[in-house]
Amino acid sequence: MSRNVKIVLVTFVLAAILVLCFYGLNQFDIQEETNDDLQSQEFDYYQFKAFDLKKYDINAQILLPDETAGIGTAFLPEMLHEEGGHLWQLQSGRNFILHIEDLGELTGVFQDFKTNLFKSNAFTIKLLMETDSLLVYSRVLSNQYQKETEEVFNIYAVKQIDGRLYQFRNREEGNTKAEILFMQKSIESIK
Repeated sequence: MSRNVKIVLVTFVLAAILVLCFYGLNQFDIQEETNDDLQSQEFDYYQFKAFDLKKYDINAQILLPDETAGIGTAFLPEMLHEEGGHLWQLQSGRNFILHIEDLGELTGVFQDFKTNLFKSNAFTIKLLMETDSLLVYSRVLSNQYQKETEEVFNIYAVKQIDGRLYQFRNREEGNTKAEILFMQKSIESIK
């Protein structure tokens, strides 16, 4: 093989390597955070397990993230409920806690919650996702109360199950965005 052919071949291989490296590195560029993952799209529930709510007086089933979800969920979810009561606490690990309340036939609760949410002077609220029955939002303590602010994420939903309305929300102190995403998908899975 002549020297010129070798040079052309080496140049071609190096160019191909550079193109592949450039293409590969672009695949891992840090992208601006979006809320696309919060939008209701086709979602693969492969990291979720079914949990029957019927034994706790709610005629439904919910899919909960399992231990492979990477958000500190537990092998066995726990439901705290006083028999005959209208409040439940569904916990699957340290951070995945959903508070459920039976609202009966009370209407207008979702709109009232949304209206009151934005009346707060203590928090700056940013709405991340909204449907006709579910809100995902972030809260930051206003600068007047605290110099160092930490954004936390919250979820609020009202679902109709067997003709009754149920309110779902996370813990008051908030969660990470990843935890809220899993909570959102769990609430959306209720059947």
